Amino acid sequence: MSKKQVLVVDDQPGIRMLLEEVIKSEGYGVYSAENGSQALDMIQEKQPDLTIVDYNLPVMNGGELLKKLDEKNYEKPVILMTGMAVESLSEESNYPFVRKVIAKPFNIDDLREDISGMLV
Repeated sequence: MSKKQVLVVDDQPGIRMLLEEVIKSEGYGVYSAENGSQALDMIQEKQPDLTIVDYNLPVMNGGELLKKLDEKNYEKPVILMTGMAVESLSEESNYPFVRKVIAKPFNIDDLREDISGMLV
């Protein structure tokens, strides 16, 4: 059985590197994108088992990416991260594939549990 793959989408290199290390330490494969446009291409090409997306992204923000995924009837789980109030993203959290919306800064242990729970 091949290992599950996670896509990390964040424009901040430090956050991407942190998440990549956490995900690798849990035994999953990981790759990353800097913006929503790159993420859309990678999702189509690599079909990750889970995508972790920052809401505030250049080129195509997280909301626009979610809308494009919804248009394609996307079904894999997505965790949406935001530096804004989580309540302000109520529309984005209505997509069936958005399994969790988390606020930045986030708790690594909680995120680790979320990832493991979604990749069983």
